[in-house]
Amino acid sequence: MFRRAIQRLLDTLNFQALYFLAPIVADRRAARVLWNIGFPRELEQEYQQGLWQHDPLPDIALSRTRAFRFSDAPRLTKLTKGQQEFLKRAGEGVGVLCIGPYARSGFVGVGLQMERKPLMSADVRRTQVAAQLCFQRYCDLVGPNTDGMPELSQRELDVITWIGEGKSNAVIAEILGISKNSVDSYVKRIFAKLGVSDRTAAAVRAVSLGLIAAGKHSRQAAHRPRWLI
Repeated sequence: MFRRAIQRLLDTLNFQALYFLAPIVADRRAARVLWNIGFPRELEQEYQQGLWQHDPLPDIALSRTRAFRFSDAPRLTKLTKGQQEFLKRAGEGVGVLCIGPYARSGFVGVGLQMERKPLMSADVRRTQVAAQLCFQRYCDLVGPNTDGMPELSQRELDVITWIGEGKSNAVIAEILGISKNSVDSYVKRIFAKLGVSDRTAAAVRAVSLGLIAAGKHSRQAAHRPRWLI
């Protein structure tokens, strides 16, 4: 049913094929699942056997907030000869980085146009929205994180937030107005609840679970947003 829905979507977008990779991270050694609809079976087999190493599109997507045309790749990054050959075979299409719950990430490449015509910006945006909706549905089918959501107290959330900001236990103690020994105890509990053994892993895990926000979110931003507190 999901496959048929995607095929109908491709028809609407004037494309014939889609390939999906997950997870998408900067470390290319991480195993990626390939899912193909519409691209030739021979190409899929070649991709699994090593052609994936010459696919620049997922890495380009990681550095962009918007979808892009395959033909934009030479402008967006320096391509190797192997990557140039891959793009020739891929033809024109749209690449999209999709983000889902629990920091799930995937790449959707939509290609094989039914009618060869220039892809307008509106076409790219429409494809991006459609790809993200498909990815959300994929996440629904895969189901929630089987590890469950760890329950951190408000004080533990305070501590992991400052860990994410790179603060030491001594500095966190001063910020929160508690003893360093108390912070040490909170850190140990946080590590146990998140199933990690170091501060970096704890921060990454907390971000991936949506427990804390990545980066600094100053309440003194120039645009003066309406904060909820």
